[in-house]
Amino acid sequence: MSRLTDRTGAVTRVMGVGGVLLLVATAATLREPPPEPPAPAEPPPAASTFIAPPPNAEPMTKRFLGLIPVYPRAKTIPMGRLEANGNPMEMAYFETTDTPGAVMEFYAREFHRQGHRTATEPDGAGGGAISYYDAKRGALIAVTTVGIGGNPPRTQVFPSIIDTPEGMHLKAEAPAALPRAPGATTMMRIEDRNPGPTLGNTTVTEVARGTPASLAGFYRQQFELRGYVQKDARTEPQGVELLDFQKPGERISLSLSPMTHSESPETLVTVVIEYVEAAQERRP
Repeated sequence: MSRLTDRTGAVTRVMGVGGVLLLVATAATLREPPPEPPAPAEPPPAASTFIAPPPNAEPMTKRFLGLIPVYPRAKTIPMGRLEANGNPMEMAYFETTDTPGAVMEFYAREFHRQGHRTATEPDGAGGGAISYYDAKRGALIAVTTVGIGGNPPRTQVFPSIIDTPEGMHLKAEAPAALPRAPGATTMMRIEDRNPGPTLGNTTVTEVARGTPASLAGFYRQQFELRGYVQKDARTEPQGVELLDFQKPGERISLSLSPMTHSESPETLVTVVIEYVEAAQERRP
C-alpha cells in the first residue's frame, strides 16, 4: 500500500483547521452594473446557524482588507491563511440577508470602481462567483455567494485571495460526478487549464454537516461504488481525516477537517481530482 500524500494542503496549512483550495478564472464578463442604490437602514443579520469561525484562524491581512471591500452591515469572519497544492490562499466568510445577486452587484461595482475587469460564474441556483485576476500581484481575487434559503433567506459569502498563475478556471458548483456529502455547501472549485501534466486537475472545497470520521465513511462507500480503490487513509492531529482513492487515469485525495465540535458538527471538505498517466500510477 502506498503512503498517503497530502495533496489537499491539510497538513501544510498555516491555521489549525483543514486545507482549503479554490476556484475562479475567466468566464463571461459581467455587464456594467447599475448605479449603487442607497443602503437601507436595517439591523445586522443574525449569526450563522451553519458555519462557525475556525478555532485557530488568524486575523485577516492588510492585503486582504485592502483588496476586498467590506460588505455593508456584515461581520466578516477570517477563515485563515492556507496553502494547498502550492497555491497560498486567504479566505473569509460572512452572512447577509441580501440576495446573492445583490452581493454580486455590490462587488461588481466596487471592483469596477477600482479599475478591474471582472468575470462571473453563476451556480444555477441563484448564487455564483465574481472574480478578477491581478497580474501584478499574481493573484486571483474572488467572492463566492451561496443562497441558503430560510426565513428570511440568507446568503453565505466567501471572499478569497489565491496566489496562483493565470489559466485557473473558476466554477461556482461542484462537479456532477463528485459525491455530495449531507448538507454540503460548495465554497470553491478551481480547474487547472494550463497546458502540461496538471491540465484538468480540479480542487473543490465544501462545508458539510457531520464529523470528519462519519463523512470519511460516506466517501469510502461512494467512491467504491464509482469504481475507485482506496489506496490509503490516516487520521491527523485535531481529528483531520485524509483519504486517497484511485482508478485508472484518476486519483482522488480528500481532507476532512473539523470546524466545530457541537451537537451539529460541520466539516471542511477539500477534494483534489488529479488525472494521471500510467507511469505515475505505477509509482510507489
